[in-house]
Amino acid sequence: MGKGSPADSPEDDAVVPVAVAPNEIIAALWREALAEEGIVALVKATGPGLAYFTNFANEHVLYVLEPQAERAREILAELEAEEAS
Repeated sequence: MGKGSPADSPEDDAVVPVAVAPNEIIAALWREALAEEGIVALVKATGPGLAYFTNFANEHVLYVLEPQAERAREILAELEAEEAS
């Protein structure tokens, strides 16, 4: 479709997982790093998620819009490489 058509809008893009963080703090750091690059990420905790317990120590999945997924993975890979060195 042509430029500016409804099919070109972000609302039509799929949301895809790009990474699994080991806990809530790392997920927040990764989400902020992506935001600094203009990528909005959704973070969703895994695990039981009971009302009276925290998801803090559970893994968290980061999701982004599909057109931004490759760049998001590159950014997160760079962060992990920096952390490892």
